[in-house]
Amino acid sequence: MKRDQVPGTNFIIFQDEDEFKYTSDALILSSFVKRGKKAMDLGCGNGILSLRICDRFDEVHAVDKNKNVLEAFKKSISFNKLEDKINLLEENIFDLKNYYATNYFDALVFNPPYYDYENIKFNTIEAKHFFDLEKSLYIVNYLLKNSGSLYIIYPTYRLAELIFKINKASLRVKNIINIHGNINKEAKSSILIAKKQANFGNDFRDFYIRDGLDYTDEMKKVYRNEVML
Repeated sequence: MKRDQVPGTNFIIFQDEDEFKYTSDALILSSFVKRGKKAMDLGCGNGILSLRICDRFDEVHAVDKNKNVLEAFKKSISFNKLEDKINLLEENIFDLKNYYATNYFDALVFNPPYYDYENIKFNTIEAKHFFDLEKSLYIVNYLLKNSGSLYIIYPTYRLAELIFKINKASLRVKNIINIHGNINKEAKSSILIAKKQANFGNDFRDFYIRDGLDYTDEMKKVYRNEVML
């Protein structure tokens, strides 16, 4: 199992070489999460988002059903002595109503799988409902406090679909951040920040990872784990 430093923190993350390993998308997403009291990391994987934001919250709850990645995350929690800060739950996100009352969280961070649920071949995946983004967003609405925020990252080419489904779940998009690999490149991923019980109306911005061969100033802030909003 590989051991790495979590950028911008004093924490160590353990990553299984045979499982999902975090990317720059997760680092950028975490840098747009504002401070609060209670946060949830949906589909937490190896815990990179939780480890990056845990100093901004009184408590962080992280949920995933993949036992293998959770073993690595448990090791990270223990090594960093975060048992009193991060609550880890091995469960399907669609069963979270059995564990939490509604209006519980100030913030939910979500880096969902990028599958097209409506067109995917169900016999090729273990649990088809896991990829139902629309159903996930209704769970988000249930868990969020009024005026609480969802922070989600998704492929830019599916942005219209995501916005439609967010609105359908009675959440309102307030910020759209398009992430470009370089200043001369089209955006590949986008971060959406949506609120519960908010009005329509949103702000747009572009985020650039590199300017030529060098990291941009804003990407350097991400590596320092600074909050961007």
